[in-house]
Amino acid sequence: MTISTEDWFLFYLIITTLPALGEGSKGDQSFVFYNCNRTCFRENCHNDLKIMEPSSLHLIKWNCKDECHYQCMWTTVEAFQKDGTPIPQFFGKWPFIRLFGIQEPASTFFSILNGLSHLMIFRYRSLVRSTTPLYYVWHGMALLAGNAWFWSTIFHSKDTVFTEMMDYFCAFSIILYNVFILCCRIFGTDIWWKPLCLGLLLLCLFVQHTFYMALVKFDYGYNMQVNVVIGLINLLGWLAWCLCNRKKTYIWKCVVSILSINLLLMLEVLDFPPLWWIFDAHSLWHAGTAPLALLWYSFVIDDGLYLMSNIKDEEAKKTV
Repeated sequence: MTISTEDWFLFYLIITTLPALGEGSKGDQSFVFYNCNRTCFRENCHNDLKIMEPSSLHLIKWNCKDECHYQCMWTTVEAFQKDGTPIPQFFGKWPFIRLFGIQEPASTFFSILNGLSHLMIFRYRSLVRSTTPLYYVWHGMALLAGNAWFWSTIFHSKDTVFTEMMDYFCAFSIILYNVFILCCRIFGTDIWWKPLCLGLLLLCLFVQHTFYMALVKFDYGYNMQVNVVIGLINLLGWLAWCLCNRKKTYIWKCVVSILSINLLLMLEVLDFPPLWWIFDAHSLWHAGTAPLALLWYSFVIDDGLYLMSNIKDEEAKKTV
């Protein structure tokens, strides 16, 4: 019995899409998309024949199968629009116009802006002494956040299993580290073993979560539940701290930052097809968090100056 080229393609398509079947969407499961991919692969992807021309596609690791998916996505969108049916998603994502090989240009651009916002740590360094409480804790936040937004940029540029995992795990590291910062601000860092024990506990939680997601099951629902619970701890904890310190003139910056970030999360709930095939709810969420990071750093600097003034007052009393 001989196996035809079309049979080989069907086998290849099934094998390469098995991991995504559980996350399949209406667009990629449609007959139009399947038939288009089948034809595209047969005509363009054998004997190392490539249908991509721009070098940017090779740089970001687009291959022939990816290109077939991209072209057939728009063929499917056009078919859905002609039938008057809603715009479909493909493998859990809305269709986006690719720009210079970048899969989601708006989210990529706004991720870069968010990463750059953490350069504000240098202004913090220029104004706050290194002996101030939480000085190095805030530096840890800047490093982790910069790393998280780097992987967010990579993931939105080209979605792969690895870049998706790195985006999720690095984002989770920031959420956990915010709990660490909150506890350090409430209980202080004078007794060194307390923040150390807390840090080790949170590190164990991070390792357990990433181990399960990477090696047991990449469960979107479980990941969402864990992030929501820890996010609520952050929200309620910081608001409670702000309430206790409401007499400080700069506390409003913390309140506005925390509440605004959580309000922006409503964009994720109000998911909608991308405007002009570029701006979806997720990209607008990233657009909103960039300026809020600047406000947050303004709070961090003011709080650092407040803690530094307390140290100076205590030193002055000792010299009297």
